[in-house]
Amino acid sequence: MKKRTKRMLGFGVPGILIVALLIVGALGALGTGAWFSDVETSNDNMMAAGSLDLKIDGVDTNVVKIDVSNMRPGNQPNRTFALTNAGSITGYLDLESIVVTERENGRLDPEIEAGDTTPNVGELGSVLDLRLLHDLNGDGWRQAGEDIIWEGMIENMGSAYDTNIEIGPGETVYINVLVNWWSTADDNLTMTDSVEIDMSFELGQKESQ
Repeated sequence: MKKRTKRMLGFGVPGILIVALLIVGALGALGTGAWFSDVETSNDNMMAAGSLDLKIDGVDTNVVKIDVSNMRPGNQPNRTFALTNAGSITGYLDLESIVVTERENGRLDPEIEAGDTTPNVGELGSVLDLRLLHDLNGDGWRQAGEDIIWEGMIENMGSAYDTNIEIGPGETVYINVLVNWWSTADDNLTMTDSVEIDMSFELGQKESQ
């Protein structure tokens, strides 16, 4: 009697491999399909520095405002600085590096007779009253609401003043300098004397910088 043998009919090992390959192929086909997506760009990102550029009377060079000779009691020189922020950001104005230099320039008899005992130091700064004014309209005279930065005898000026005056881009502010020589008992001490004032205007990014 012959033994009957079962045919695998695709259900043996070779059949299992074929099914596995078909499944892997199907998963591969799913993996290459399109999924929802969206792409946006952020190109040309850039940062550029602003600037502070202070100009006195429209220039960057040294500006001499007061150059007066033959002064005498009763004189009243009056000058105004126009200070412009030609930069692109707001700045704050201060007065810096103020230096007062007194010169005797020799002693005449009236000076000696008046008691001048300092042949190397002048006295003119002791009789000249100076006023620094934040002149809002630039007319050279104090109006209501205009602040005095400093006032006193020139010999007593400080080395710096934090005015903290705000100047926006393209804006101009005015600082007026008024000098008064009121008649005093010491006028004769000052004959031929001179006084020089050097100072710098600084435009800073911060107040009191």
